[in-house]
Amino acid sequence: MTDSDGRTAEKGKKRPVIFLILGFLANLLGKLLFGLELEIDPKVREWKKREGGFIVLCAHPSEMDAVVLIAALFPRFSRFVVGAQQLYKGWQGVMLRSLKVIPKRQFTPDMSSVKEMIKTVRDGDVLAMMPEGRVSLDGTSSPIDPSTAKLLQKLACPTAVMVPWGTYFVKPSYNYGGLIRGKIGGRMTPLFDEGEAKSLTIGEIMERLTAALSYDASRELQGSGRTYGSRKKAPMEKVSNLFYLCPSCGSLYTVRDEGGEVFCSSCGMKVFAGRDMFLHESGEAAAACSYEADADGMLKNGLPGSIPAWNRIQLDHERAFWEDPGASLDLSVRKKTMVIGKEADYTERCVGRLRLDREGLHYEDPEESFDVKLSILPGVSADYRDGYIAYYEGDLIRRFYFDDRRLSARFMNSLMVLKEKAGS
Repeated sequence: MTDSDGRTAEKGKKRPVIFLILGFLANLLGKLLFGLELEIDPKVREWKKREGGFIVLCAHPSEMDAVVLIAALFPRFSRFVVGAQQLYKGWQGVMLRSLKVIPKRQFTPDMSSVKEMIKTVRDGDVLAMMPEGRVSLDGTSSPIDPSTAKLLQKLACPTAVMVPWGTYFVKPSYNYGGLIRGKIGGRMTPLFDEGEAKSLTIGEIMERLTAALSYDASRELQGSGRTYGSRKKAPMEKVSNLFYLCPSCGSLYTVRDEGGEVFCSSCGMKVFAGRDMFLHESGEAAAACSYEADADGMLKNGLPGSIPAWNRIQLDHERAFWEDPGASLDLSVRKKTMVIGKEADYTERCVGRLRLDREGLHYEDPEESFDVKLSILPGVSADYRDGYIAYYEGDLIRRFYFDDRRLSARFMNSLMVLKEKAGS
């Protein structure tokens, strides 16, 4: 007995109807509103049809990636790995629980989650996860923890990768408005066949995994002719939430954007944002969506013509800044906390001081103080729209809000540079 997709029916297994509904809507609305295009390798299509579990690892440039992934996996039932805190957010939490997602405490060992992942595959279901663990700052790939490679080696099951495109521009990391109109899609390709990962070292798996999930949203967009947004709204609105350094004069926290213009209040530097999601030397070029940058995303006047190009300049600044052994970021923050499973939302606590240096993370306020060495510092996520970082410690999540939203981008870049220097 087979289903409509040609897959052998899995007897005795109850699948949540809401997954089929969401998969149908993801395909329908994705195509109607965003021109969704899916490219699925024939081998992966065969995995979808036949009985047996497999893994899909998805790149994570944007919060819209889940829509592309659900649409691509439809109608095959899949269990998604999500941050445990997401299950306690009102109607969203109710929906996620009904989908039988696998909750995981982010950036910390969670053996109950790992056991459920293993069980999912061995029960013949699809395990879907985003190993980067956080959305991208600038539309380029983030580091992946080796624990993912260890899971692949242990299960040694068929494994595919999904790399979405266009999602970073439809729901960018810097804009807290609604969705931006434009085309999205994704490519799903095989990574490992049955048993293949078992014969590889963790290093070899990591090398192939990192290469397969590598992406640069701006580079992929170049020459495509795609545009995003509408003529009634300024393109790339609030992109300055990511730009804490002026690439012209080097001043900090002086870059603003307004009406499609991105400018420095200190030196007068100015570039123009286009609906092609690139930066241009003139308003006319931006309006014409005429790509002017070179292969590295730089304009002829020496200014960055894309978000990744701008952030590369900021990363170089951080590398120079952290050459000084005594360097540190000492910042005033507002703290909010939530205990997973006990609280439905974050509680405003107090004002404190957060310091990042070569040794690690240090925090102090009237309620508590703690130090975490860089070598054991787990991953930290960030929200560049509201300007905070989130630090996870078991069931406790602390959010640290900065006075200037752009500090969240600088903190994350600094953390990346420090880990590079530490060789982690």
